[in-house]
Amino acid sequence: MRSVLSLLTLTTALAGCGSSPPVHYYTLQGPTAQTAGAPASSANFLIEVQPVSITTQADQPQLMVRTGDGSVSALYSERWSSPLGDELRGALSDALKRELGALDVQVVKPGPGAPVWRVQTDVQRFDMVSGSMAQLDATWRVRPVNLKGTGLLCRSVVTEPVSESGVPALIAAQQRAVVSLAGVMASAIRGQNPAGSSSVQMLGCSPLKE
Repeated sequence: MRSVLSLLTLTTALAGCGSSPPVHYYTLQGPTAQTAGAPASSANFLIEVQPVSITTQADQPQLMVRTGDGSVSALYSERWSSPLGDELRGALSDALKRELGALDVQVVKPGPGAPVWRVQTDVQRFDMVSGSMAQLDATWRVRPVNLKGTGLLCRSVVTEPVSESGVPALIAAQQRAVVSLAGVMASAIRGQNPAGSSSVQMLGCSPLKE
């Protein structure tokens, strides 16, 4: 009798595992970044995209999605393919390499005295609102190392609309948000005014002290 009960318990447990929803994994590196490969270097400097700081609330392995009433749902079957800070760093690096034609120091080790633009990003908000929008609110710094240029400390809020329901539309919107943020960073590195756009709201920039 005991053996029969043990077999029934095991069968029930296996049946429960079999009924669990499949887990889907997502990345912030968009299709262009995944297929383009390493860019041909045309810049006379390298970039150093440092690890991205992100709030604990957003830095979760599962996707955190807001609903219309303001509540936040943890989607345990929808997960990031790597820690969210790593996803953001990788996506920013890819976008900046394409924008500037520069290589990241993680790809090419710089020699002594090599000219580098250092990029530091602190994410205050990383929101995805189902069927509405994706928003990325970040304070960022670009600083020249071993070359001429003015370092800047800026804050940008990037908002991308989402017209379709479902997680893939939210992920695509956040991918666009990262690319837009990289665009204003690249403008600052080029010495241009990092102006806002239809999706990027600039909340101010100030020169960095040497």
